[in-house]
Amino acid sequence: MEISEHKIELLASKVHDAWWDEKFQQGFHAPLSCPAGEGTKFEKRCDQCHTDMYPYNELPDNIKEYDRTTVRAVLNALFS
Repeated sequence: MEISEHKIELLASKVHDAWWDEKFQQGFHAPLSCPAGEGTKFEKRCDQCHTDMYPYNELPDNIKEYDRTTVRAVLNALFS
């Protein structure tokens, strides 16, 4: 089954949203939301900081690739 890169990107964004929700429920937060103080966007400041807890469109491409890989693996398992 062929799926466009655009659709993979949309699904990857949804995968990231689901991952983010799970991490939030576990007590994690983005570094910029850390009660431990100020720092850079991708600087971990406490044990509950997770440097990937940002909207999908704000993530570096190498981090987005994790979600794209998940989408491709699931689609491959379902349709091959």
